[in-house]
Amino acid sequence: MRKSELNRRAGRLALILAPILALAACDQIGDLFGRGGGSGPAILRDVTPEARSIGGAAVIPEAEMAAYLEKKPPEFVPGELLIGAKVDGELAEAASELGIPFMARLAPDGSPNDIDPKVFFKALEDAVQEADKDAASVLKRMRIDGDVQVSSTGVVTIDLQPEKASPTALTRIAQAGAPEAGQPGEAPAPADPAAAEPESVADTGQRCPTNVTPAQLEADLALKTICVQERLRASRQFDYVEKNYVIETNWDFRPKPAPAPTTPAAPGAPPSAGGKAGQSAPSSPEQAAIGVLPNDPLLSLQWHYRPRGTGEGQSPGGSGLETYWLNARQVGKRGVNVAVIDTGVDLTHPDMSGSPNLAKGIDLIVDIDRAGDGGGIDEDANDVGDACGVGRENSYHGTHVAGTVGATVTNDRKGVAGGAWNVTVVPVRAIGRCGGELEDIINGIRWAAGIAPVLTEDGREVTNANPADIINMSLSVGIPCPASMQAAIDAAYARGTVVVVAAGNKSSPVSTYAPANCQRVIVVAANDARGNIAFYSNFGPEVDVLAPGGDVFNDSDGDGRPDGVLSTRTTRTDCYDPQTGQAAAVCYYGYLQGTSMAAPHVAAALALLQSQFNVKGRALEERFFGNALGQIDAGQQCAIDCARNSLATPIADRPGMCMRQCGRGMLDMARAAPAMAAAPGGR
Repeated sequence: MRKSELNRRAGRLALILAPILALAACDQIGDLFGRGGGSGPAILRDVTPEARSIGGAAVIPEAEMAAYLEKKPPEFVPGELLIGAKVDGELAEAASELGIPFMARLAPDGSPNDIDPKVFFKALEDAVQEADKDAASVLKRMRIDGDVQVSSTGVVTIDLQPEKASPTALTRIAQAGAPEAGQPGEAPAPADPAAAEPESVADTGQRCPTNVTPAQLEADLALKTICVQERLRASRQFDYVEKNYVIETNWDFRPKPAPAPTTPAAPGAPPSAGGKAGQSAPSSPEQAAIGVLPNDPLLSLQWHYRPRGTGEGQSPGGSGLETYWLNARQVGKRGVNVAVIDTGVDLTHPDMSGSPNLAKGIDLIVDIDRAGDGGGIDEDANDVGDACGVGRENSYHGTHVAGTVGATVTNDRKGVAGGAWNVTVVPVRAIGRCGGELEDIINGIRWAAGIAPVLTEDGREVTNANPADIINMSLSVGIPCPASMQAAIDAAYARGTVVVVAAGNKSSPVSTYAPANCQRVIVVAANDARGNIAFYSNFGPEVDVLAPGGDVFNDSDGDGRPDGVLSTRTTRTDCYDPQTGQAAAVCYYGYLQGTSMAAPHVAAALALLQSQFNVKGRALEERFFGNALGQIDAGQQCAIDCARNSLATPIADRPGMCMRQCGRGMLDMARAAPAMAAAPGGR
């Protein structure tokens, strides 16, 4: 054989062996050969049980599906109303005074108008003062006591229980300074786990009776709320008047055993890098794309990151993020900011404590009972729990969502991988015990987008140092889109923020659930591991994209584990060590299902595309829809037996089968990888 031929063969052999040797050098060889049956044994064996144990590891019986889909009427907080100041009217007046053409905040095509911020905030201040005066006038005519409060973000609320009202935000500005003893600013007493649940009332559509008396209103706070709302609306002096609804994450449905006495109030795992609640993320070099998959030991159980397909290392329901990491050689940039409006995050979690991807956030829960931490608005976004009722387990829902976005440290030989390895996640705590309130969600949107600061309980003004390029809201409430929420979304959109929302989990039309029925949001429905729209996912023409949300009632690959989405979450339920197969007392990673889990996959994908193309806002949305969606076989992936969903649309030529519209396409970042590699700045 000629020497030249030997050289050619040797070259081919080197090319074949090179990636295998590279994988071995990065501890990936176990993962490569362990894909079919779970995590690579070598990787699992080399990490501590804390870094590999999984919760929620039992497949849930199908008989419990009905409980998961059970609907209940929306609830509102009695005694509280939100009113909309007429900002556009004040903008028109300000423009007239300045002799310039009036520009609304949004152009007719829905794109943001370029308005001088000074003009806008002057109009907002004037509109809020006018709304304050008009609301007080209506209350006086009704002979009803009420306190009109104005938050620093411009949200105007009416408290019909003034004896319990705290000073308004504008008053706090004037009184800012060292708090007096016994006043806000003192270290709060630990929350009493047995405290009464936050008050809320089912919204049954009741109207205010004719000739109702002030005495009747004072005897029934819920009725008083309804009647005042109708009277304020009838005055036509406000853009909107709304009840303060309770919004939920809808994460779970099963009663849980009460925690053992030794369970800490917060998860309390030893911080891995000295991280502390409320601390800013430490400075750390950004991770680079390494050309191979990350070495997180539980990655092989995260089917939702795999490329779509039925072959080895693929999943029919995968998002293609693994292919994107490898082929695009792009894992994100720390300068991309993703705000997660949720339950906060567990700042002591061993895969998040000290994470350079986790920025300082905010706790915007005003109601002390709902907050559960003994205080109101502060800079501590730590998730101290959201359980509602005896025998329920805290969800740590926000921790799970933030982990999928990328708050967790990826490629650290610990736990799970995040969707974007380099990203700045800003936790916004607006969901607490028994849900969150519309007012807090609205303040969260405005603060996250950098529209306005908030005032803490002790009078300090806090501005978001990392204004959101992307906001993730994995929450829902069964009402039409509130005008107050739409106004906040519009304001964020005008600032160039992309808002990603969950479609909802009640197997119902998206049009009946907010914020998915709002405008200028990306609506995400959930697919299971088989690539079909999940049984619980809301659906309809409003859905933009189908993304992995999982199904804990199913085990499609027969590995004995549920097809849920695996991410960061501390629990003691169904914990086991996948290396030993033995039960574990506590675990820091767990399976959940829901459109809540699907939305952060899209938020992570947007963060990666922004990192590569250096585009924001509407341009980023166009890149996403143009590059990151795969085709959906609607007849297969969106169909369901009509007997299982009476709200779906019958398919004409398929008796007994119904259609659930499930999006323009399915998240598939593998499709974006070739385009990314060829893009300016690509590698």
